[in-house]
Amino acid sequence: MAVYKFKLTFEDYDDIFRVIEIKSGQTFLDFHKCILQSIGFDEKQLASFYMSNDSWKKFDEITLENMTDDPDKPVLEMKSSKLSQHVNDPHQKIIYIYDFIELWTMHLELFGIDIKDNPKYDYPRIAKSVGLAPKQYDKVQRFGLVTENEFDEITKNYLDKTDELGGEISDEEAGEFGLSDEAETEPGEAGAEETNVDEI
Repeated sequence: MAVYKFKLTFEDYDDIFRVIEIKSGQTFLDFHKCILQSIGFDEKQLASFYMSNDSWKKFDEITLENMTDDPDKPVLEMKSSKLSQHVNDPHQKIIYIYDFIELWTMHLELFGIDIKDNPKYDYPRIAKSVGLAPKQYDKVQRFGLVTENEFDEITKNYLDKTDELGGEISDEEAGEFGLSDEAETEPGEAGAEETNVDEI
C-alpha cells in the first residue's frame, strides 16, 4: 500500500514541524490521532481537516464528529474517510484545526509518496520531529485567563493573607491578587479611568 509523507507546521510557529507518514488506505481519524501524539496534545477537543488548494483555501471538511441533525446535509467523518478518497494532488495541502475555542491551526503538505509501505514500521508514524510544540493551553495563559484550580489557589492565598492580618488587607496587597475594589468601579464614576478600546 502507498505511503503518504506529510509535513505538518503550525500556523503561528514557523520553526516547529513534524513529518508524518501514513498509508493511503488509513483514515483521517488515524491521521488525527497521530498528529496529536506528535505534538503532545490530548484528545479531549473537537477537530476538523479541510481539504485545501495551493492558496490554503478551505474546501471539503472532514470532521471528528457529526454535529448536525440535518439529514440532507452530508457530513464527512474522520472515522469513515480514507486519505486515498480525498488526496488527489501530489502536493496536496490540508488545513487541520484542533479545538474550536483555542483554534490551533496547522498546515499539512504532501511532499512525497512511497509506492509501498515498509513492513518494519507501524503506520501512521512520526518520521521526524523538529522543535518543541507549544503547550496546548498556552493561548489561555497568554490572554491572562486562569483555570478553575488556579482561581481557587489565588482565592486561598488571599484568604490566608487576610487571616494573617486579622481580617484586613491593604489595597496594594489586594491588587497583587487581582481582587482590588478598583476593578468594581463603573466607567464614568469618580476615580475611574476610561479605557480606549483601541488600546486593548
